[in-house]
Amino acid sequence: MPQQSPLDVPEGDPFGPHNLPYGVFSTPEEPQRRRVGVRIGGYVLDAGAVAVALGSPYAGLLAQGSLNPLLAAGRTAWRDVRRALTAWVTDPGHRETVEPHLLPLDGVVLHLPYEVADYVDFYASEHHATNVGRIFRPDGDALTPNWKHLPIGYHGRSGTIVVSGTDVVRPSGQRKAPADPAPVFGPSVKLDIEA
Repeated sequence: MPQQSPLDVPEGDPFGPHNLPYGVFSTPEEPQRRRVGVRIGGYVLDAGAVAVALGSPYAGLLAQGSLNPLLAAGRTAWRDVRRALTAWVTDPGHRETVEPHLLPLDGVVLHLPYEVADYVDFYASEHHATNVGRIFRPDGDALTPNWKHLPIGYHGRSGTIVVSGTDVVRPSGQRKAPADPAPVFGPSVKLDIEA
């Protein structure tokens, strides 16, 4: 029986050719060399290496250490790159070129896929907004009166966005409870994280 290709993803697999999520990875052999990849089945396809090997006009966007250049290229590039990636993993004519660039998922290290410069977060879930409201207003209404009429956004700190698997460290800072005679410095008493 011929060996099955990693590109022969079983029907119903959430990471088949219909869903090729982008990411940035490195390998233990080259930990400083970050590359754009897409997940297919239990593998990561080195998208930049395949783009170079196939002479893609988008090789320059995919042979980067972050997704920022691809994101900056705009909707036409996004659509064309997605079509190309799908063709590369589904067209049997590309298998010989593509397969050497598939790496087992458990053999790569994932990194934050883009450089976060700034972001605004919104309280979109009533459950989440209520929980946060209880943290910030323990003696008042959890939801502000306008929450159901106007989305509430806040400026987030880009340094708080991390890749899955990163330890979340409780931040330290200055705080003063109403009954405390003076402020104290130490770990935050309450912490809101999102996954």
